[in-house]
Formats: sequence, C-alpha cells, structure tokens
Amino acid sequence: MKTSKIWTIISIIILSLQVVAEGFLTFVLLRLNMLPNKYLIAALAVLLLFAALTAGLLFLRGKNPVSVARRIVGWVVAVLAIVGCVLGALAVMRAYKALHTVTTVDPETDENSLYVFVRMDDPAQNLVDTKGYSYGVIADFDVEVTEQAIAVICEVIGQQMVPASYPGITELADALLSKNADAILINGGIIDLLSEEEEYEDIFEKIRILHGFPLSDLEVTEPTTEPPTEPSTEPPRGITNTPFTVYLSGSDTRSKKLNKKGRNDVNIIAVVNPTTKQILLINTPRDYYVANIAGGNKKDKLTNCSIYGLDNSMKILGKLYGVKIDYYARVNFTGFETLVDAIGGITVTSSYEFRTRAGYKIHKGENELNGENALGFARERYTVKGGDNGRGKNQMKVITAIVKKMTSGTTIITNYAEILTSMEGMFKTDVPMEDISALVKMQLDDMATWNILSFAATGTGGSARTYSSPGKNAYVMYPNKKSVNHAKKLIDRVMAGEILTSADMKVPK
Repeated sequence: MKTSKIWTIISIIILSLQVVAEGFLTFVLLRLNMLPNKYLIAALAVLLLFAALTAGLLFLRGKNPVSVARRIVGWVVAVLAIVGCVLGALAVMRAYKALHTVTTVDPETDENSLYVFVRMDDPAQNLVDTKGYSYGVIADFDVEVTEQAIAVICEVIGQQMVPASYPGITELADALLSKNADAILINGGIIDLLSEEEEYEDIFEKIRILHGFPLSDLEVTEPTTEPPTEPSTEPPRGITNTPFTVYLSGSDTRSKKLNKKGRNDVNIIAVVNPTTKQILLINTPRDYYVANIAGGNKKDKLTNCSIYGLDNSMKILGKLYGVKIDYYARVNFTGFETLVDAIGGITVTSSYEFRTRAGYKIHKGENELNGENALGFARERYTVKGGDNGRGKNQMKVITAIVKKMTSGTTIITNYAEILTSMEGMFKTDVPMEDISALVKMQLDDMATWNILSFAATGTGGSARTYSSPGKNAYVMYPNKKSVNHAKKLIDRVMAGEILTSADMKVPK
C-alpha cells in the first residue's frame, strides 16, 4: 500500500511537470504570434493528446505487473514530452528574442555628426582648450552646418576664428598630421571613407575625436503646418493587404555585428503587393551618380550616400523612382551567408559560365549554392557580363531564390526559428515586429506562391567629382533615364495591383 502511494505521488508530479511544460510551450507560441489558428489548434490538440496518453498510462488500474510496466512507459512518455516542450519553447523564445533584436531600430551613430579631430598626442581635452588653435575644413563641403558648428566653437572659446579651407579630405588630414592645422572639422562618414584607403588605414591611430556635433542639432528646418485630416471611413489597412516597399541594403562588412557605417554594396527596392502575391525587385548600381540629399543635393555615388544614414539612401532612391520607401532591411556579408545556410542553400540559374573572385566555378544553368558561394555569386562583377549591371541582376536572382525557398512550406515551417536566431546581430530592419509576424502567419496560412520579377536600372560609366570624395575624380555611373522611367512605371503598376510578366521588364525602344 505504501509502495503504491509512492508510485502515485511520483506519477502525479511527472504528469504535473508535463502539463506545465506543455502550457509553457503554448504560451510562447502565442507570444510569438506567427502561427495561424489552424496550426495552433493542431498543436494544442497534440499536446492534450500527449497529456491524456500519459494520464491513462499512469493511472489506469490493472494487474500489478501490467500496471507497473504501464506506469514506466507513462513516465518515459512524460519525460519525452517534457524535454520536447522545453526544447521547443527555448527555440521559440530564441526566435522571439532574435525577432525583437532585428526589429529594434538603433540610435543614429557618428555618420550623422560633425567632429572636431585633433592629433592623438594633442593636450586639448575639450573645445575650450582649442582657443588659439588653427582649424581646417574642406572647401564648399557641408557649408551650412559647418558654419553653424564654427559659430558654436567661437562662442565656446570666446573669440572669432576663421578656419582654413582645403580642397579635399586627404589634404585636410595631411594638414592636421603635418601640424599645419591644429584641429579639423569634418563629417564622421567622410573620415570613415578616408580610413578605407590604404595610405590612411591607420588614421585613427594618429588622430582622435575631441568633440562631436550631431547634424540634427545643426540643421535648420522650416516649420510646416499640415491641414487637419478627415477621419477615414475605409476599412483598416495592414501589411497583409496593402502594397509596401522595402529598401534591401547589403553592407560591405564582414563581422557578426552589423556595422551601420559600412557602404552599401547592394541597393535594391522590393515592391511588395501582398494581395496579388507579387514582388518586384528594382536594382540600382552602387556607383549610380545621384544627388546626395545629405550633401545639399550635390552629386555623389549611391554607395557613399548610406554613410550619412540609411534614411538618406531611402530618400534618394525614393526621389529617383518617384515612390515612398516604407521600410529598410539591411544585412552584411556574414549575415547573408548565415541566412543562406540556415535555409539549406539556394538554387540559382546563370545564363553563362564564370568564376567568382574566390575561384568557385558557376556553371551555365542551375547551381546549388551554400552561403559562401551564394555571396560570391552575388558580389562578382569583374568576370560577369555587364560588370556592375550584371552583378545587380545576379543579386536579384539570389534574392528571388531566397524568397522562394523561405516561402516554401517545408522551409518556413521547420526553419523559421533557426532562420531568425542565426541572423541576430547581422540583420536589421525597421519593419515592425508585429508586421513581420503577420506576414509569416499569412504565408503559413495560405502557402501562396509569389510571382517575383526583377528589373535592373542601367547606366554608362564615367569619371566625376563626388560629394564624399571632394578634390578628386572617382568612377561613377551616369543613370540611363529611359531605364529609370521604366522602373517608375513598373513600380506604379505593381502598387496598383496589376499582374506583371517577364515581358513587361523589357524597356520599350
């Protein structure tokens, strides 16, 4: 009798632990909010079935030898259910944490600030200590905000100061290093560009920041008055039934932490219509010669524009194509490789044979690629037809392959937690967390096949002065206006709900 009571107590404890574990898994699944109701109901039914099975095995009466064997089996089932629920809950929690991380927008960093730099061994500790210093700036660069920063410096040091002007960043840096200038005032993004040049790669070992001026504190904006809006009588619109645009940005950095200061190697606008299940990818070459809004609309290479903030690139591309870009999604090289590996690789079709810079051979026709080789395929421009334009087309092939793989039933159901956790720290987006959950839930619910089309804006190579590299010429690509105008029309048609075909991608003669 005493032994029987002990067995019963143990059974009650084990069954209670199983119910708690199943309840915890249910809670985290509801919190993640990515499973459609039909999947949640199925999951709850399975959990209840396991609980009922365990209870039956543990508490149904029978002959003593049979009863003992049944209870042992019940304990085994309960332990397996508990372990499975705990591991499943931990995986979902990691996915939730990763989703929260990638959708948490970072504060602006130093690419949006002006800085006073001095030599590393300079005794000055603050702006007051620079009284009597000779300052240097780049001529005709960030003029308005530079003048405002100089006015602040003059007020702090209590005397008037007229900075010396230099034609470019290299001349400005040389003036500081050679002691022709005691301090220089420069945009943080520009000094980062300088550090990428071999001759100045150790610049931050020779100079240091003395003071920073956030550009938001220096810019003067005119107040605007908006007319009152009438209450809308239309039904609520959400991300699952409203067309939207996403700036897909590829940072040229390789680390397990996404560096916001990296230049963008990939500049693609994804136009998504969730109602028609259509995605249009518009590629813009990295060297496109565009008006840099952050630089007073002076001409610059598109790849440099992201140094002044992703929102700057979004505004520039939005203006170029006449569309408001709603969100961004940014990934670096390491994050890209990790994503491709997390979904089990991708299949891309090449129109011709070539080798990547790492020596991997891409065959004409279908190629099964892992993360490393997919990155090589997307980055190569020297051995592909069309150079930068050809690379842009290959990048869109890769994105198309990723979207198709991620929206397939098997991948999205079995790998979504791994996909999210593998990208943590290497992927950032400002698409709200609840909207991502809604899109995943929609895809799981209807398992729709998306129509993905791509168009590459083209241009002609040349050489010109750029805002971010004043004082010297750089390779640029002059936009082909005909291709840009065609891209505008394609975007408008997708947003309007038209179903496009590959024939629509051709620019009319």
